[in-house]
Amino acid sequence: MKNITSDIESLIAGFLTNSLSECEMKALNRWLDESEAHRKEFAKLRSAWILAGCETGKKNFYPDQGWNFIEQRLKPSRARRKGQFSVWRYAASLLFCVALGASAAMLALRSDETSADAQATSSTTIRVPLGSKSNITLPDGSTVWLNAGSEILYSSDFGLESRELQLTGEAFFDVQTDSLKPFSVHASGMTVKAYGTRFNVKAYPDAPAMVATLEEGMIDVVIHTTSSGKTASQTVKLRPKEQLVIQKASDFIIAETPAPEHVQSAVQETALPLSAIREVVITPNVQTELSTSWKDKKWIISDEPLAHFAENLERRYNVRIQFTSEELRQYRFSGVFENETVEQILTALSLAAPINYKFDKNNVVLSLNQKDKDKFIKILKFKE
Repeated sequence: MKNITSDIESLIAGFLTNSLSECEMKALNRWLDESEAHRKEFAKLRSAWILAGCETGKKNFYPDQGWNFIEQRLKPSRARRKGQFSVWRYAASLLFCVALGASAAMLALRSDETSADAQATSSTTIRVPLGSKSNITLPDGSTVWLNAGSEILYSSDFGLESRELQLTGEAFFDVQTDSLKPFSVHASGMTVKAYGTRFNVKAYPDAPAMVATLEEGMIDVVIHTTSSGKTASQTVKLRPKEQLVIQKASDFIIAETPAPEHVQSAVQETALPLSAIREVVITPNVQTELSTSWKDKKWIISDEPLAHFAENLERRYNVRIQFTSEELRQYRFSGVFENETVEQILTALSLAAPINYKFDKNNVVLSLNQKDKDKFIKILKFKE
């Protein structure tokens, strides 16, 4: 892959600092449209930039340290020429300075809150059990679809002074437009801010990733992290059909801490340890229905590993699924399901792949049918 030119470096740095003119934005889009390699390079830099921006809160920061952190995240396969990415060094310095200022402002705000009298207010908690889903209308007229095993919490004055709620699990939001009061969804480690749009947020504590998918409009995804006792935030703007995925480090599970009842602070921002984030990926032009059809009559699955599909089945039907074969977990499936029972879905899977299943009450055991494996191997997409 050829090195990107200094002009492109400048354009990308301008994009990440929200300083591009309309003409410059068109130039960047033209470069991205030239090849898949350009888009991959841009995605790597954007992901590294997000994580580098989270590594803030230091009293003494040097621009080279910021860029070195970005280079470490990128893990380049070859040495870069001397003097390259000077624009990036400047942009990294700017980002860290802005984030440092934001951290100071946050500390000042917390100090003011501590000295002020606590004002109690009632709150509303809506929980959806496993095996179910729910559609509700919030006081401001916005609509929320809650997936199985999910919960939202908001104060009784929601929509009057602010529109903030806490989410655990997965929800799709159709937000009423209000330019004066942003609609904020707080999940562990991130906040999604919108004024009027449609988007999906998936943030189950035990899931390997947190995902924000934008269907229409525009949203800001704020990633909150902690490192060495310091808190920092980095904002990423998503455009229609873009998806942001925060991959968590292996075996990291967000601890669920019950929010206090009947206090305004029940809706609050939380942060993840920087070491708990393995990767941040922004993908354009996604099929949003793959992330949102869980709420619709037709549930669409496309090229999904059985291991991930099984997790969704567990929540959707309140069952427990066990694998007796690690190989089976990697088989990938596509399909459209409409009002099927979990046993009907398992039967469909066994007809499409060498799968044996045992279903007893709420427990399902999946095993590999060695006899039929050769017969099905040609039509299955297997992840090596």
